[in-house]
Amino acid sequence: MTGETQGTATMLSAFDAGQAIWDALGPIGAVPVSLSVALGRVLAEDIVALEDVPSFDNAAMDGYAVRSEDVASVPAALAVLGEIPAGAAPGPALQPKSTARIMTGGAIPAGCDAVVQQEWTEIVAPGTVRILRSVAARHNVRNAGSDIVRGSTVLHFGTVLRPQEIGILASLGRSVLDVSRKPAAYVLATGNELSEGDAPLAPGMIRNSNGPMLSALLEAEGCTVRGLGVARDDRNGLTAKIREGLEADILVTSGGVSVGAYDLVGEVLRVLGVEIRFWKVNIRPGMPVLFGTKGRTAVFGLPGNPVSAMVTFLKFVRPAVRRLQGCRAAEEGVRLTAMLEHEIVKLDGKRHFVRGILREEKGVPLVRSTGPQLSNVLSSLSLANCLIVLPEEGRSFPAGARVEVELL
Repeated sequence: MTGETQGTATMLSAFDAGQAIWDALGPIGAVPVSLSVALGRVLAEDIVALEDVPSFDNAAMDGYAVRSEDVASVPAALAVLGEIPAGAAPGPALQPKSTARIMTGGAIPAGCDAVVQQEWTEIVAPGTVRILRSVAARHNVRNAGSDIVRGSTVLHFGTVLRPQEIGILASLGRSVLDVSRKPAAYVLATGNELSEGDAPLAPGMIRNSNGPMLSALLEAEGCTVRGLGVARDDRNGLTAKIREGLEADILVTSGGVSVGAYDLVGEVLRVLGVEIRFWKVNIRPGMPVLFGTKGRTAVFGLPGNPVSAMVTFLKFVRPAVRRLQGCRAAEEGVRLTAMLEHEIVKLDGKRHFVRGILREEKGVPLVRSTGPQLSNVLSSLSLANCLIVLPEEGRSFPAGARVEVELL
C-alpha cells in the first residue's frame, strides 16, 4: 500500500483505503421480495430469460402486413383479408396478392414478411388497398427475441434495480426475486459538546448535526438505520454504546478519532475486539478516518467536523454499503472535467476534495469553489453541487486549469 507516515500511523492513499475496505467486506445475504418493492434494491441472483421478448414477430407500426414480393412493383393493389389488432391472434396465413390491416404490436401472420406503414398506402375500394412504395423483407417487423433472447442472462448479481430494470423483470414475468438484505446500520455521534433536540444551547455546546446527516446518507443507500444518540467522552458510556453498535452490519461513529486527550473511539474499539484496518487517509478534509471490522460488522470512525464526516462517508462508507449489498463495483458517481474559474492553492501533498459549484457557459463546464473550505462549515456543502478533486501531486491549480469534479 502507498501512503505517508505521520507519527506512528501510516496514512493510506484514498485509492488504497478504498481497496482495503472492498477487500475486507462481502455480501451479507439475500431475501426474496416482490417486484413492486424492488426499486433501488440490489439483485442477489442472475436473471436468466425463460422466454423470448417479444415472444412473437409483431408489427413496429400501424399499416398493412404484406408479402414483400407482392409489392416489389408499385403501385400494387392487394385484397384486405381482415384486421389484426394488438393482443389478437394473427389470423390466417397471407395468400399471394392479399394483405391484412395490422396495428402496432399486432402478431405477424404466417406468409407475411413485412409491414407497410399506413402513410404509404391508400384505400381504393372497399376491401382493397393500394401499396405506394415497395419494401424489403422484415421492414417494420419486430422479430421474436429482438429485445431479449430466451436463455440469455439479462441482469447480473449485484445490479442496482432502477425503473428500467424493473421494466425488464416485468417483461419476463418475474413477480418475486432475490435481492440483497438491507444492511442494518447504527449511527453514533460522540463528544461532550453535543446537544440533542431543540432546547436552547448551554454555553460551549453545539447541536448534533452529524447523527441526522449520517443517518440520512445511510438511508439513501438502502440501509435500515438506527440512531444511538450521543456518547460522551467517557470510556464506560462510550464502550456501552459501541458494544451495542457492533450488533449491526455497519457501525458509523463521528468524532473522537483524532489524537486529542478526549479522542477515545479508537481505544474503545480495540478493547472491544475490533481489528483496525487503517486509521488516517491522505486526504483533506477527513484525514483522521478509521476503518475496522469485528466479525461481520464493518466499523467506520469518521471525523467530528461535519464536512469531513460527509466527505469521508461519500468516499469510504458509501462504497462499503454497496459492497455489503453485493454490488459488483464501488461506483463513484458521475465524474467529469471542468475548467477552474479561479486559482486554488493547496499547501500539502494530500488529495483535496474542494466543495464546488459547477455550471456551464457556452458549452464549457466551469467550476469554482464555494469559498472558505473550513471543515466545520456545513453550509458550504449545501451550496455545492460537486467536489473538485485536486490530486496529491501539485500545489497550484491556476484559473483555466482542467480539474476533475465529482457530482454530489
